[in-house]
Amino acid sequence: MHDFMLGVIGAGNMGSAILQGALSAGIMLPQQVWIANPHIERLSPFGDMGVMLTTSNSEAVKHSDIILLAVKPQRMTEVAEEIAPYTAGKCIVSIAAGISQSWLRERFPNCPVICLMPNTPLMLGCGASAMTERGDVPEEIYDYVYRIFSSVGLVEILPADRINEIIPVSGSSPAFFFRMVDLMVQAAGQYGIDPDTALKMAAKTMEGSARMLLSSGKTAKELERQVCSPGGTTLAGLTAFDELEFDRMISLAFERCVRRAYELGK
Repeated sequence: MHDFMLGVIGAGNMGSAILQGALSAGIMLPQQVWIANPHIERLSPFGDMGVMLTTSNSEAVKHSDIILLAVKPQRMTEVAEEIAPYTAGKCIVSIAAGISQSWLRERFPNCPVICLMPNTPLMLGCGASAMTERGDVPEEIYDYVYRIFSSVGLVEILPADRINEIIPVSGSSPAFFFRMVDLMVQAAGQYGIDPDTALKMAAKTMEGSARMLLSSGKTAKELERQVCSPGGTTLAGLTAFDELEFDRMISLAFERCVRRAYELGK
């Protein structure tokens, strides 16, 4: 275990999930963590963890070696201006969508920077996070941050200039999956299927399908073909995907998601 001090700026669901995972895995001790949020009521869920709490972002930064920026992109400029005077030599870690490594380097010129794009399944310990390459980050700190995020799911390393492009693949895609399941439940209701039954069946099927993708060694296209019998029900259903240009819809969703990420980073 390292003796790095971690400062978490923003006490939301993501910051809480990451912290709980790291503490449970024994990667850090509660006394190595400072959490800051200007709204004291947001800190109350962390009271039982044994970590240090403060309403001052600057105070958390002063006590920390690694700063985890877990705030919304729209607040990043305000937070950066507030804490920048106290960050020299510290490592900046950001999980804000659209906030680029170059943007952060401009505002924290004396700091190594890591950007990550996590997703909400982190809250269940089975998330997926994209992490920028090490660059000038000290190896010991980089490995430490990697272990923190690995405690709540998969971590994949990407070049810094691809971090926005991965957002629709993992960061936003849970919402895409939830939308599809919701529509499946609604459609099932038209055929007299109880919504709760339909939801559980669809979700469990999604979980099983994901496991097949990760363990079978087959591509998604190969597994799709495996489900389809010639002249069967699945192929009949997929004709609607083709006629209504499902492929184009997904491509357009990705395009708009990535474009918005770049807008947020301006």
